[in-house]
Amino acid sequence: MRMNDAVTGGVFVLLSALILFAARGFPTLPDQPYGPGTFPTIIAAVMMVCGLALIWSGARSRVPLLAVADWMRGAATLHRMAWVPGFVIAYVYLSKPIGFPLLVPVLLGAFLTVTTGRPVRAAAIAVLGTAALWLLFAYILRVPLPLGLLTEVIY
Repeated sequence: MRMNDAVTGGVFVLLSALILFAARGFPTLPDQPYGPGTFPTIIAAVMMVCGLALIWSGARSRVPLLAVADWMRGAATLHRMAWVPGFVIAYVYLSKPIGFPLLVPVLLGAFLTVTTGRPVRAAAIAVLGTAALWLLFAYILRVPLPLGLLTEVIY
């Protein structure tokens, strides 16, 4: 799907307006011309200028606001895309009781099988990908991932 620059610019302008509105309420520091709201205000102002430039560019290009690519028009693509929220919801609700190391290879393997149609390759990527994610988050970044059923086994 291709979006016109005017749509993206509009999103940037709205987001920058929200940031500017929120930054107004930040407290000021005594005897200083700047405070905690200074940096967000500067970033929001730059975002707004860039968003307005994108809107100008998109309006001049005369390209449709949204254009759907040919490969996205088939029923099979919509079917594959419909699985994505299901996998996310399954992870959210099942990650604590089942655990990351047991759940993610199943979900990732199923997702890759649905999207590529190659179950053997999907299984290999799912197992290796889960192991890599586990090492990255649990050991390098020190982010505790839910163990679920493996809590008693590992600890």
